[in-house]
Amino acid sequence: MIGTRSCSSIALCAALLLAASPAAGQMTVTADAGLASAYIWRGVSLTNRFVAQPDLYVTVPGGGGNVVVGGWSNMDLGRYDEAGDLSEGGGVSSPDVTEVDLWAEYGHPLGAKLTGTGGVLAYLFPNTAGLTNEINRTVEVYGKLQANGLPLAPRLAIWYDLDKVRGAYIEASVSRPLVALHDFPITFGALAAFSAGQAVNASDPGQVANFAHDGLTHLDLSATGALAAGPVTIAPTVHFYVLNDDFTRVTRPGASRDVKAWAGLTFTWSRPLSTVPTTVP
Repeated sequence: MIGTRSCSSIALCAALLLAASPAAGQMTVTADAGLASAYIWRGVSLTNRFVAQPDLYVTVPGGGGNVVVGGWSNMDLGRYDEAGDLSEGGGVSSPDVTEVDLWAEYGHPLGAKLTGTGGVLAYLFPNTAGLTNEINRTVEVYGKLQANGLPLAPRLAIWYDLDKVRGAYIEASVSRPLVALHDFPITFGALAAFSAGQAVNASDPGQVANFAHDGLTHLDLSATGALAAGPVTIAPTVHFYVLNDDFTRVTRPGASRDVKAWAGLTFTWSRPLSTVPTTVP
């Protein structure tokens, strides 16, 4: 299991799972350290310069599935306050923690070839300026269905915002791992995303919007590698977006494009803490 926020694409999740998976029945702690050329969240550019994204979570097996509890954060690495800079936190300090997310989920097999996951995700924004300065927090619930053992590993995920946005966001994705070099699998992913109520709502000006319109927001095509280096997995990744929503097209203040891309590198370390029963007495 890879962290909800550190694993920003199905390709990254699949690549890291290929590289290192904890043994069944073990409680594990996992830490990620990510460096990315930009912070693009669900196709929307929140920071267009380098960011760091640490993540820490604990996986506890139980009842035939896994409980996962964790935290993730985004950090601007400089003062991103020039005319062409876009910063979630306004670029007013260096470095600047612009977002902290806390999440908990439970995943369980649903038959031989399907896994279901349900969870809750809280977004915290400690900003005094920037894109999210008026939103101190919001909360989502989500559910995922992952097909196992099929050639393209199809996945469907739905998030519903209960607080500031009050709408659904949907992702349908596939991935395919290919071993291009010895001990270096590369996973290719394709994802289509949709807004179902998270668009601008003229009849409710007090509701926050993540997108300009409902419907298809973007396509995300990705390639991710995974290299085991002792206890650490190193995962380089590249994402290419085809954009269909006015909010996702923004790349910097006053500029919009139909396509954009970002690249990143994630270091993942995982350690078993203990062996616990996997069934409920």
